[in-house]
Amino acid sequence: MSTTELKIPFPSERLDALRFFMEKKDQTVEQELKDYLNKTYERLVPANVREYVESRLELETTQEQTAETQSNPSPRERQPRTSRRQREQAAAETPPSPEAQSEAEAPAEEEAQGMTMSM
Repeated sequence: MSTTELKIPFPSERLDALRFFMEKKDQTVEQELKDYLNKTYERLVPANVREYVESRLELETTQEQTAETQSNPSPRERQPRTSRRQREQAAAETPPSPEAQSEAEAPAEEEAQGMTMSM
């Protein structure tokens, strides 16, 4: 949901005094203003328009949550299991590194020397 920041001029001395006395009651100017804006919104905006706006906000929130879960899978989510055959095929499809190739060639030569077939 997108939000808009409102800025209004207000005398600094009055704001300081207001904050001082609101602090004693564990209140904040920002929360009081939000409450006032919400009450004014409910009083002045017709119910059918509020219903439409709320449905749009819910849809937007749902889409944002869906996008988050798709881009950030939960750490507890398991990867699908692969069979031994699938792992072997995947290993065969990936080209081996040059070091692995030289190591793989050496045993092949040794095996070839010890195995001979004749008819």
